[in-house]
Amino acid sequence: MVFNQTEKQEREYLQQVINLLNKTINSTDVSVKEHVDTLAEYKDYLWSNKDIDPHEIRSMRESILNHFALGENVIDKRKRLIKILDIPYFSRIDFKEREKSGKVLPVYIGVHSFYDSQSKMSFIYDWRAPISSMFYDYELGEASYQSPAGKVAGDITLKRQYRIRKGRMEYMIESSLTVHDDILQKELSSNADDKMKNIVATIQREQNQIIRNEEAQTIIIQGVAGSGKTSIALHRIAYLLYAFKGGISSKDILIISPNKVFADYISNVLPELGEETVPETSMEQILSGILDNKYKFQTFFEQVNELLTKSAPEFTERIQYKASFEFISQLDRFILHVENNYFKAVDVKLTKYVTIPAEFIEEQFRRFNRYPMRQRFETTTDYILEMAQVQYRITVTTAERNLLKKEIKKMFAGNNDIQVYKDLFDWAGKSEMFKMQKNRTLEYADLAPLAYIHIALEGNSTQSKVKHLLIDEMQDYSPIQYKVLQKLYPCRKTVLGDASQSVNPYGSSTADMIQKVLITGEVMKLCKSYRSTYEITEFAQKIRKNEELEPVARHGEKPQIMRLKKEDDEIFAIADLISAFKKSGYTSLGIVCKTESQAKEIADKLKAYTDNVYFLSSLSSAFVQGIIITSAHMAKGLEFDEVIIPQVTDKNYNSEIDRGMLYVAITRAMHRLTLTYVGTKSDFIP
Repeated sequence: MVFNQTEKQEREYLQQVINLLNKTINSTDVSVKEHVDTLAEYKDYLWSNKDIDPHEIRSMRESILNHFALGENVIDKRKRLIKILDIPYFSRIDFKEREKSGKVLPVYIGVHSFYDSQSKMSFIYDWRAPISSMFYDYELGEASYQSPAGKVAGDITLKRQYRIRKGRMEYMIESSLTVHDDILQKELSSNADDKMKNIVATIQREQNQIIRNEEAQTIIIQGVAGSGKTSIALHRIAYLLYAFKGGISSKDILIISPNKVFADYISNVLPELGEETVPETSMEQILSGILDNKYKFQTFFEQVNELLTKSAPEFTERIQYKASFEFISQLDRFILHVENNYFKAVDVKLTKYVTIPAEFIEEQFRRFNRYPMRQRFETTTDYILEMAQVQYRITVTTAERNLLKKEIKKMFAGNNDIQVYKDLFDWAGKSEMFKMQKNRTLEYADLAPLAYIHIALEGNSTQSKVKHLLIDEMQDYSPIQYKVLQKLYPCRKTVLGDASQSVNPYGSSTADMIQKVLITGEVMKLCKSYRSTYEITEFAQKIRKNEELEPVARHGEKPQIMRLKKEDDEIFAIADLISAFKKSGYTSLGIVCKTESQAKEIADKLKAYTDNVYFLSSLSSAFVQGIIITSAHMAKGLEFDEVIIPQVTDKNYNSEIDRGMLYVAITRAMHRLTLTYVGTKSDFIP
């Protein structure tokens, strides 16, 4: 017999679960009040009995702390229960275990579990629980899951999915084939949100394998545009926090994200899944931090902008050279050269009668060869002074100790990072490969190698507490940047991106290159693209072909290409498209330009025709829903119901980096895409 067979029975059951949830929430309210009252009583007792003995005070203090901790737990539980009232669960499987006597267990799966202590029943299972994995991995028939006690085998006899919103069941779907397809189509057809949402109801089998992979030290996810790789990586974090509870918490994880807007855009996912938000940073913050934030440097955004607007061939050449494996091996050889040749010892007159010979200093300095060069000054000084005190029976003053340390430091010719870095290029016979920008500003490509040299000579002073590192937009970082990250964070990693979406083809990395640098690393691919309609995906494929990409069969309008006579007409046409958008059922529109300055110019011109257009710049820190105008670089990782790409002329889009920008812009569109131009259209446009 099937438990809750009909839709009517399912609706009644949902109401029962909601009533039970409300009852439990009310009882937690009572419990919280009891804890608060008890704490107030303890406080009053301590206040009015100031002469009680220390033992009683200690035991009262322990009781207060216990009550406080219990109260916190009850409050957390209450928060979780309130969260699931809206959508208690999204799916159900009926599982018949082989070992048990034919008893069928109905498993309702939601974002959080719900166990009723009175009836001692699990009404809802967390999507991350071992038993829930079967929903993602199996159809009807034979199935199994890994429980803490070992493998449990059986059969799935029923599989259902529900759409529940605000505690009401909108529909229920059941199928012997993949349940996801109908639900997935419905979800994909819906509008874009202002923040990335959790996708627990539509996780696909290949995505589930990545999320639940506990073995790999490093997972490198190569995912095509719209494959949900960022979302999958965040669900993986939520899964690991669940699976290794007690061993890892949100604050032990670090996300390296491309910019503040993107960090804001993804900030909802983990809290929706019941986890704390995770600290995030950028590659620039990490590298500049290693160098004590001493140097002015070009940002990655500025580097890309220079490549797009006024790039000189020498600039491109410098970036390419510093993103090569040959450069890394040269760096390593040079660091060895510094260790062998940059320390030249001389005699030091310690006191009126005692001189420390150069050979002795050299010998002791080499004795500590396991330490980084600049860490040896201190240890060498202390060791030499110990020996001198024993041999000459002298007492050394602080001033003499400081003098010796200062003299030893002077014997090392590598105390200035920039000077050592310049020496590298002279030593390699490539002095033209280092060029400071005006105002003594470092090029972005120099930041990582300089940090690498600093760590080699100074050591890694910041002992990282990070237990899991998540790196998004992996293709935008060069091998030397990964070398630095590996030295700083020797922990588990989830690295994700798409080689086809590089905004800097001269300094980017593929999954294979990253695997080579990190040494360990399992490459997993996500080839199915869910974001755009079939027509938009097909159009993007003509701009930059990705043989591995598999579009989802969701059809919509064909992309529109509009040729206009003059610039004013183009602005007017975009204003018309904005008006049409406002009348449509869509909620987000992205006007994506090649560069930020082009986006700013168009935004200013559009003000005469329309309001509510938000200019998203490299200085913005939040993602806003509605009508956004921005550059392709800033739009990476974001998605919009509708996208307009202006100025797709042969002059504006002609180089390989331009092609990359156009591909990124096109693949932001979910349902509708329009390209506009005046004059001759770009050769990239089919």
